[in-house]
Amino acid sequence: MGVAALVRPQLVPLPLGISAGSDGDTVARLFAIREVAVGAAALQPDPTGHRLGLAAGVLVDSAGVISDDVSATGAVLIGGTAALYAVAGAYVLVT
Repeated sequence: MGVAALVRPQLVPLPLGISAGSDGDTVARLFAIREVAVGAAALQPDPTGHRLGLAAGVLVDSAGVISDDVSATGAVLIGGTAALYAVAGAYVLVT
């Protein structure tokens, strides 16, 4: 998801209800960079790096649950997906 948003940021704002244009592209690129960084950290072969990557993912996804300034559809898409990933990441950290 992060790589796709980084490569084609103009496709991200519309479904999320974010204003298109330079602001929407900037938000999409920031989202993409965040996702790529968290994903790379979570894929670390070192167990400590792996756990820190997962913890960072849970933290940023938890923050995504309370997204505002987007459309109702965008809030459901962002908040619902972020909640799902936060719960899944927390589960992996605990087990």
